[in-house]
Amino acid sequence: MLLVTFDTTRADALGCYGRSPSPTPNLDALAAAGVRFDQALSPAPLTAPAHASLLTGRVPRRHGVRDNVPDRLDDDVPTLAERLAAAGWSTAAVVASAVLDRSVGLDRGFAVYDDRVRVGPRRWFDWRERGASQVAAAARARLASLEPPFLLWVHFYDPHLPYVPPERLRARFGDYHGEVAFADEAFGEVLAAARARAGGGALITLVAGDHGESLGEHGEKDHGVFVYQATQRVPLIVAGPGIRRGAVVHRRVGLVDVMPTLLALLGLEPPPGIDGRDLQPTWESARGATDADYELESLHPARAWGWAPLAALVRGRYKYVRAPRPELYDLALDPGETRNVLAARPAIGRELAARLEALLRTDPAWSAGASGADDTPDPRTAERRAALRSLGYASGGAALPDEPRPDPKDAIAWLADLDRVRRLLTNPRDPRAAGAEAGAILAALLERNPANHPARLLLAEARLAAGDPAAALAVLAQARERAPWDERARVLEARAWLARHGDPDAPDAVDRAQRALREALRIRPRDADAARMLADLLVDQGRLAEARQVLAPLVEDGAADAALATMLGEIEAATGRADRARAAFEQALAYDPSHAPALEALGKLAFVEGDARAAAEWYRRALAAAPSARLARTLGALLLESLGDREGAREAFARALALEPRGPDAERVREILNELDAPESAAPRR
Repeated sequence: MLLVTFDTTRADALGCYGRSPSPTPNLDALAAAGVRFDQALSPAPLTAPAHASLLTGRVPRRHGVRDNVPDRLDDDVPTLAERLAAAGWSTAAVVASAVLDRSVGLDRGFAVYDDRVRVGPRRWFDWRERGASQVAAAARARLASLEPPFLLWVHFYDPHLPYVPPERLRARFGDYHGEVAFADEAFGEVLAAARARAGGGALITLVAGDHGESLGEHGEKDHGVFVYQATQRVPLIVAGPGIRRGAVVHRRVGLVDVMPTLLALLGLEPPPGIDGRDLQPTWESARGATDADYELESLHPARAWGWAPLAALVRGRYKYVRAPRPELYDLALDPGETRNVLAARPAIGRELAARLEALLRTDPAWSAGASGADDTPDPRTAERRAALRSLGYASGGAALPDEPRPDPKDAIAWLADLDRVRRLLTNPRDPRAAGAEAGAILAALLERNPANHPARLLLAEARLAAGDPAAALAVLAQARERAPWDERARVLEARAWLARHGDPDAPDAVDRAQRALREALRIRPRDADAARMLADLLVDQGRLAEARQVLAPLVEDGAADAALATMLGEIEAATGRADRARAAFEQALAYDPSHAPALEALGKLAFVEGDARAAAEWYRRALAAAPSARLARTLGALLLESLGDREGAREAFARALALEPRGPDAERVREILNELDAPESAAPRR
């Protein structure tokens, strides 16, 4: 069995759902060979909750994964993979994003769970995902070790922001649909390999989108806030032996139906307590199928920004949305959900509202206000939050009991304010002016939305940019109280204290900065930025052994980046540990093969050890990675004085002059070049 999930993929992004020109020939062919569900619903506009429902047959309210972080699948909830593994199947999964790493608990039942998502040096790829071509290669390699019957789950993440399709696909389909096309190509490769491995046409293939993408509908530019059809209607296709070919099911179905349907196709009983149903009757006989209610929810607005959470119930053609201003839509007449008909259909609204309230009444998450607050810092959760922030997901604090929870319909425009502030604070020409402008925007926003933790952290940054670290510290005190688990507040606090260094009213500013950074590392031990700042402070104080203790665990654990590993190497070299220094520099190059400081450091190390030839090669690589007159001059001197390579030296000095024709050393470089052009018997004077 091949189970494939396409992240962030709208139903109408596929050719078989009406997109023209079609970016998905492989998915279109699968739909023609099997059953396409025209009105499939995701239970949540977020990756982890949606996948948990798909693999367990339960709605988020009953499996425990309500947001991408910090939730984990409840231990007593059985999964599809566990059921098949118990029946003797080989199982493996290849996922493309940190959102689905094993900390979510979806690895249960998979003998192999490949969640190694960091591919490439950090400077290339700080988004914790891998591209569809890389996922396909990993999946094809995994197939070779799977014996039929097998379950292989493959997850493609590409349609998620940022949209970076190959140019050939961007030119044909645009940014978002180009990403869908790229994932479709990779899917075709995996499908062909899986069919060959299964043999004899025995492969059942099910493809689903986990949730869609709002491309501006209702003011939302991506997903995670609303539960409108733009993010909740997803593609769902199943094909294989015994499955009707070319069928289209127009009844509403859901991702919660995937598990029981696949088990029924295999003649296996589903576990008790699931919310989904076997969908075979929907394509075998129109009369044999019955309608079902489908729950939708998004707690992310509450957890990320302190807004009101959203829930919805879909019954037949109607969708009721539970919000501060509730909504009712007739999806048959208004699939774009542009007309709230609650006032015109009050009886239907009351009926659906009563049913939804009955479902939510005993749910602890809703009774707690859907805050998801976590007052006890957990390094695993902190690391997951950081990984998801790199994917663009916000993480916030809880609203206080007496604070307003804005309706997301009113608050969605504030996300544009946050984006504007981030742009203002990114490399501004006039930091003080940018900080003042950003601060005014954020102060007004927090008046309306005091629980907006991301806005409060940005306000601290704005106060720092405006040159008022004391005001930044006051803002951060509030942030720490509201979100004690967030290491970012401590890192910003350290920056603010360092900005007060030399202030007579803050004589212990550096010590306070160090304490804040140690607190950040206690919350998230793998925080490379906090480790770098703390190590810098310790090195400045001559406390090299302590700086090493800060950096070494991150490098050894693979949590560092090239710059951090290079810093550790420099400390090792300064304390006479040449072998350890070399290992750290080589680790830096494992993160980024073109990291010039590590290349240069290896050159220095080789020169000190008397290997001028190796040193010259390291300097050549450093110069190629980051051209600079200084590196070129050093390479030239090394070639000339240690290796007697006049021609190589001339080339290096010429490069230095080209890179810096008017620098303070330019005249001396010209003199050296003139001497090198003289007959070889006239040795240059250094």
